[in-house]
Amino acid sequence: MPEHSKHIEEKDLELYLKAQLSDESIAAFEAHLGGCKECVNRLAEQDKCLWYLAELSAGDSAGDGDKRRYPRVVTDEAAALQVINPFSVDSWDVRIVNVSKGGLRTYTPNNLLPGSLLKIKMRYSVACGDVRYCVRADNGFYAGVRLHDYFVR
Repeated sequence: MPEHSKHIEEKDLELYLKAQLSDESIAAFEAHLGGCKECVNRLAEQDKCLWYLAELSAGDSAGDGDKRRYPRVVTDEAAALQVINPFSVDSWDVRIVNVSKGGLRTYTPNNLLPGSLLKIKMRYSVACGDVRYCVRADNGFYAGVRLHDYFVR
């Protein structure tokens, strides 16, 4: 259990991003992250490192004339969204309205700042990524998220 005087270990930051910690550990980590900018920055760096590793193994773009790197698939899946950087312990319900290999689009009740790092928990997986855009929609917002990491739970 991390204390404010003791920083979170790198392997535990990765497990936090992958949602592979116990509820008790998550609560302790979030309490620590709420007051430790250094660990929040290290968490963002851990996500970036995992993203670079995933990019090394990614294939070429679709090449079908679409400017998007990967084709989109329409969906309507429930998820919970948490902003990781700037860090917040709060999470809220969102809907995933389309997905691709490289990103997803959410419908959210809250405005998200472009560049914010997110963790999105779905039924069988967890994704981390950054907000590319956020535009007003009926009673909420559509936010485009570029995926960095995707983990099956």
